[in-house]
Amino acid sequence: MLSQPSSTSALAARAVAGEFLSKRTIWSSLILTAVAAWVGMHLGVVVNLRVASAGVFLATAAAMSSIAWTWVHSERWPGLTRFPIAAKDLARAAYLVGSLVVFLEVVLPVIAFISTAQNVTWTDAITVTLLALGMAPPVLLLWSGPTRRHRLGALIALAAGIVLGVVLNPLIAAVMLAVEGTVCFLLGFEVVDDAARRRGAGLRVSSLVLGELASSRMTQINTAALVAFGWLFNAMLHNHGAALPLGAVMVVQNTPLNAYFSRHPSTWLVVKTCPRTWRTLCVYALQLAALYLICGAVAVFAPEPTLAHFGNDVVFVVTAASSAALAAAVMEWRWPLLDWKSEREVIRHPRKYVPALVACILSTACWALTR
Repeated sequence: MLSQPSSTSALAARAVAGEFLSKRTIWSSLILTAVAAWVGMHLGVVVNLRVASAGVFLATAAAMSSIAWTWVHSERWPGLTRFPIAAKDLARAAYLVGSLVVFLEVVLPVIAFISTAQNVTWTDAITVTLLALGMAPPVLLLWSGPTRRHRLGALIALAAGIVLGVVLNPLIAAVMLAVEGTVCFLLGFEVVDDAARRRGAGLRVSSLVLGELASSRMTQINTAALVAFGWLFNAMLHNHGAALPLGAVMVVQNTPLNAYFSRHPSTWLVVKTCPRTWRTLCVYALQLAALYLICGAVAVFAPEPTLAHFGNDVVFVVTAASSAALAAAVMEWRWPLLDWKSEREVIRHPRKYVPALVACILSTACWALTR
């Protein structure tokens, strides 16, 4: 009798880990960490801990929101709840595995970036780690809590931690969020699938890209987080005298939109079997480029428009948006990911970095040629 809870907890952990942790997750983390280290090494900027904390907040929110909306709010979670596994054990497993994913995809890249950009202290590393791992469970509870009271409590806890971290002291916020995350895990606040909050409950728009934005909460969160992160990154570069507007590259790393047809295999089947497939793909690429152009303009020109190289920045933003949209459309046309069991396999596939990489190379080259 005493061994039953532990075996049930282990079964829940294995079930949830099988959805989120794979070789692709490890490769994705290694690639992102290497890129972050390279960028930090070559930019030569000194990163303020408050700025790093804001980046951690945004990245953790995006990562955990994708877990909530691609798995807990998918058709697979209700199926898993039918097994003889306690709901609290499933919730604890989701919190634990989600925190591990955040460690791989957020903590390691951020520490790699700030450690190569400056001499990072142990206090900074611990602060970043506690911020991300402590914030992960409340974010999952915010989107998947069983009652409005749970979701409101998670929102208040997150808001308090973010205000403390950005305005007062990041270390105090890190300790506070670590306590909140531990409480979520120990009490096992349940995470549930609510049909009223599922994707598709929003507005219906005929446009592929706008329709996805209107109907998918995950895509909305991801897009807003990328714009905010790009704006923050560009502001940091401006403060250190760097002219290259890399914030425009950040916003094109929008995997839910870049992998639209891979995430919707039935839609791709209809498009592929109908005549003039290229026409639909062209419209998709144009809509994606227009969205990235708007997001890139906000990220680059909102912090502080620099008239000295305004034309170069415009060229950079336009090139980044158009090249990323073209790369995404070509990948969805030639190499769509259709053989998947969970939508998160598409979201976390290492190929998600291709549009941003293409945008970075081409836009940097055009920016250098026009200077």
